[in-house]
Amino acid sequence: MMQQPDQSLPKQCPQWSDLKAAYRLLSNERIDPRAIGEPHRQRTRSCCSDHPVVFCVQDDTHLGGRCDREQHTTLAVLPGGRLLGILDQRFFKRIKVREGETRQERETRWRESTVWCDAVRGVGPAPEGCRFIHVADRAADDLNLMDCCDEYGVGFVIRARHDRCVNDRQSKLRAELHAQTPCGVMTLRIGTQRDDRGRITRRGREATVAIRFAELELSPPWNHPGGHEPRLVRVVSLREDDPPADVDRIDWTILTNEPIGDVEAAKRIVKIYENRWVIEEWHRALKEGCRLKSSQLDHPDDHLRLAATLSVIAVRLLQLRDLADPAHPEAQRPEALARWAPATWIRVVASLAQCRPDDLTPAAFFLTIAKRGGYLNRKRDPRPGWKVLWRGWSDVSLIVEGAELANEKPPPATCG
Repeated sequence: MMQQPDQSLPKQCPQWSDLKAAYRLLSNERIDPRAIGEPHRQRTRSCCSDHPVVFCVQDDTHLGGRCDREQHTTLAVLPGGRLLGILDQRFFKRIKVREGETRQERETRWRESTVWCDAVRGVGPAPEGCRFIHVADRAADDLNLMDCCDEYGVGFVIRARHDRCVNDRQSKLRAELHAQTPCGVMTLRIGTQRDDRGRITRRGREATVAIRFAELELSPPWNHPGGHEPRLVRVVSLREDDPPADVDRIDWTILTNEPIGDVEAAKRIVKIYENRWVIEEWHRALKEGCRLKSSQLDHPDDHLRLAATLSVIAVRLLQLRDLADPAHPEAQRPEALARWAPATWIRVVASLAQCRPDDLTPAAFFLTIAKRGGYLNRKRDPRPGWKVLWRGWSDVSLIVEGAELANEKPPPATCG
């Protein structure tokens, strides 16, 4: 599946016995979809102990196709955007609220907003010597999540959704921030946003925003479940004072429990939140690069088992993309390549790159593969994306297969 991530199961398993075994695995009711990724999640957590700070980036997505379930994933991401792996993954079905449901009934049942706290509990406290900071978008703006992060001793950086009452209900969150004089400015790179059909809903651009920050006391709403007390939170405001005429104004409010003492600390919080974009790229790698949304499996549970399997492959695709970046710590070390690629792959790609196998670095290895996938490698081009990498990977895998067949010894002759 890794060699041909964009192909269907029959293409990935050309032997009938392999294909039948794959279908049996995916349709086995005794296999919990979450159990499939457990070894990967344990390894990811182990890798986190080697780093002082790890961002736990949370988000959910609709699996689509013939599956009516949602997938909520927490990725381990290093500062700068390098993906370590998956820390937690769970599946749920959207709840249709019964007409006439009372507040007491709503508070006693499981709610979709609970999945963010479930993920924090699933990830748990950070390993010794490491700090976990949960990063999430507006859907995670929930006092229960903030309290859960406090309980486990982890940080949070969440984009605010609600304009909450602050300072004993004397003012509103955004009004309190906008009344301040900006302490600085910064330039943000706004990514291109697409809907489930791949249509662009927001084009990428650069935006110059004014920075404001404060420490405020959030007043819990009277109808919020949980009986919360007022709590202190640090807030960073990013507001585009002079936006272009044809785009929506950038006006972000970010909530955190991380310390903010000056404008540089506020910018650090913004940089932490920018790492949330990694999970959007991972969703695209899973649903488009691994063709999850094109799956024709009949039963929703079969689809969940496939999603759990392909989730690890999607991680691998983004890790391959990261290795193609010269800034990666292992990108220029030829001896590190053996941990990422089999010997036959190294020999084949070295031949394509016209160098000795012992001199081939991970960066040159994946750059060569990206070129096979259509990457032009011009001076101002960004680093290769995962799409050109998996296209090149599929192309090179055919060459590797031919090389392996050529090296096989023919079977011994038999007398008729």
